[in-house]
Amino acid sequence: MKCTVCGVDCSTCKEFKQSCEGCSQIEGRVFWASYMELDTCPIYQCCVHEKHLEHCGQCPELPCEIYFETRDPEMREEQHLAGIKKRVDVLKGL
Repeated sequence: MKCTVCGVDCSTCKEFKQSCEGCSQIEGRVFWASYMELDTCPIYQCCVHEKHLEHCGQCPELPCEIYFETRDPEMREEQHLAGIKKRVDVLKGL
C-alpha cells in the first residue's frame, strides 16, 4: 500500500496515477488544495515542512485539528470521522 503522510491509501484516490503519483512525489501539492486557496495540503505542510516528520503517525498530536478541518464537502460528518479513525489506525501501524 502506498500511503500519504496523513494515512490515506493512495490507491483509493481518484487522482492517483491519473494526475498524481502520491503526496510524497508531488510534495503535497494536491489538486484540491487550490479549492482552499492553498498551494500545499495543510497536513503535508505541517507534517513535512514544519515538523520535519516522515508521517503524522510520528506526531503526538495525531489526529490534530487540521484533520478535522480538512473535510471533503461531499462527505457526511460520520464518513469524515470514520476516515480519520482509519487513517490514524494506519499511521499507528507504521
